[in-house]
Amino acid sequence: MMRWLLVVVGAALSLPAHAQLTAPVKNGETTITVTGTKIRDAKVEMSDWRMAETPHVVVFSQGDEKDLIRTAHNLEKLHFLLSALTGKVDEPDETIKVAVTMIGDVGTFEQLRLTDLRWQYGPFPRAFAKTIYYDPRDEGSVLATTQDGVNLVLRPSVGRPTNRNCDGGDGGFPPVTQIVVAPRGELGEVDANDAYMQMPVNELAFCQSAESRLYAGFAQNYLMTYSPAAYPRWFLQGFGEMFATMAAGDDFVEYGQLPTGFFQVMEHFGGYPVSHILDGRYLSGKGRAWTPYHAWRLSHLLYFSDEWKPRLREYLDALARGADLQSAARALGDPAALQSAVTNYRGRKLQAERMTFPAERAPPPTVRRLTRAEAGLIRGRLELGARIEVPDAGPDRERALARRTAWLDRLRANARQFPDLIEHQLLLAEAECRTGNPEACLGAADRVIAQAPTETRALVWKGTALTQLAARAPQAERRQRLEEARSFIVKANRQDPESSLPLIAYHESFATAGEQAPDVAVEGLYKIVQSAPAAPGPRLKLGEELVARDLAAEARRTLLPVAKGPFETPEKPAAAALLPKAGAGAGG
Repeated sequence: MMRWLLVVVGAALSLPAHAQLTAPVKNGETTITVTGTKIRDAKVEMSDWRMAETPHVVVFSQGDEKDLIRTAHNLEKLHFLLSALTGKVDEPDETIKVAVTMIGDVGTFEQLRLTDLRWQYGPFPRAFAKTIYYDPRDEGSVLATTQDGVNLVLRPSVGRPTNRNCDGGDGGFPPVTQIVVAPRGELGEVDANDAYMQMPVNELAFCQSAESRLYAGFAQNYLMTYSPAAYPRWFLQGFGEMFATMAAGDDFVEYGQLPTGFFQVMEHFGGYPVSHILDGRYLSGKGRAWTPYHAWRLSHLLYFSDEWKPRLREYLDALARGADLQSAARALGDPAALQSAVTNYRGRKLQAERMTFPAERAPPPTVRRLTRAEAGLIRGRLELGARIEVPDAGPDRERALARRTAWLDRLRANARQFPDLIEHQLLLAEAECRTGNPEACLGAADRVIAQAPTETRALVWKGTALTQLAARAPQAERRQRLEEARSFIVKANRQDPESSLPLIAYHESFATAGEQAPDVAVEGLYKIVQSAPAAPGPRLKLGEELVARDLAAEARRTLLPVAKGPFETPEKPAAAALLPKAGAGAGG
């Protein structure tokens, strides 16, 4: 029997994701070809990167093609499982596909320094290495993780340490490794000349597969996009971990299995007070260690228990209406009873579930190999969200500015190297416009238009660049120049009415000029929120417009997932400040 997932949201919006090498692709569509690329050379050099596409996901990888196919296919199966659990199978879906990038080993992943501005992993102990990046972008969500698994070291070795990378790419979950203590010398010290120094000594570590992080992140994204609400972070984390151990066959998926190393983590770090979870103290990262396994245990108990599941629904319902943490926690009943249930939720067989389905409901991916020029775009597009915005002040600002400058220099070099490749010019135009360089943005956009006069994205970035320049112009010239700028954005919208980029640019043109947006621009903004409900930026902008129009109830539903959502985002303070103007709401 299907388990019912407790997700309570006022009015759930549909969602999107974004294929990194193309314009945003709606879920359900399959467009494996790269649009807008013009290659004049007779011989095209191919890369070792491949792109796999299913009805709901696009995956990029340099790894083995069979591994890529399995990963993309399993993500499609996970999407079907989550849709079945939430009652959304066969519902209309106007969202954009999530874009997934698999990146080498943990060292390569960390060198990219993909800063999470709108999502946070943890706070977890240092042993739980962050090998996943998530960005709920305005034009669709982006996920990245390592190609290889990572060894999580709970207790470091006295001797030679274990390699950080492990073979977790096959979806399996290797057993925990605990190395015995080596012989000691007369003074109780490890003999430096002993052969044991050439191997891990007294180390407690286990392999965490890359796919487990990908499945966990994918499940979180699904919940935030198909059922956006003011979730507590612990629940969102625990929800993701319930699907991290997913096993899949041709016509079945299993979820809810005990994660690798669970008992070792519990023994090493100990339990965690439920009261500190419900009141948010775990978010400080201080005190007792909070781990993904603690999140898994609490969420798993509440989700699979007939006793606790109705209370979980009431709790999430209260938070979705805007209740504070203390008020919402009353729905879970006696804190001591919940603490006892959580503490005893170990040492016995824990429940998991299998769902069978016709294999055609989760079709295998279509795969194609990328050219070298196309592969050169992958890193630039992935870094886009992590490079555009920098801290306003503090020591991190200078480092962020330096990384952004290096990133822009690389994009400019690629655009010079491949002047006829439209995708490189489009990426450069977007980067220049979004970092406040309208002249350079305009130049890149014009180079694309010279080759493809009707290219939607080029028209959008030309209009955006002209808008920024118009805002700097003398007052007497401003209106005429703004009209000219918007004419390119409107042309892009007429060229591709389904594209989200012209809608974003059109509304932004009024904000840039310091003008009130007309209703038609607000309607476009609403479509963006429908297509990318996990993105906090469009939600905040729409909330501001709704408040200005005295549409309090709609404004409150729009703002709550940002104002009281699970993550610290740049938009959260402004959204929280707007909430009082949107009315108290039920339970608020």
